[in-house]
Amino acid sequence: MEKRYAKEIINWAEEAKETLTVRKEIIMDDDTTDEQLGMIIRMMYRAKVETQNETILKTKQNSGL
Repeated sequence: MEKRYAKEIINWAEEAKETLTVRKEIIMDDDTTDEQLGMIIRMMYRAKVETQNETILKTKQNSGL
């Protein structure tokens, strides 16, 4: 993998950790309390960050960065 592509992938992964898209159905579900919604969103965000961190680590390993 070329280093310039690897750096771009890493930058995209870092940027991706800054936002989270939540489907309106999750937010508008009347059966979900605000506390439960907060827990769901935190779990979603943690999973996203973990995935992006894995991408960064694997990209660095494969590119020699």
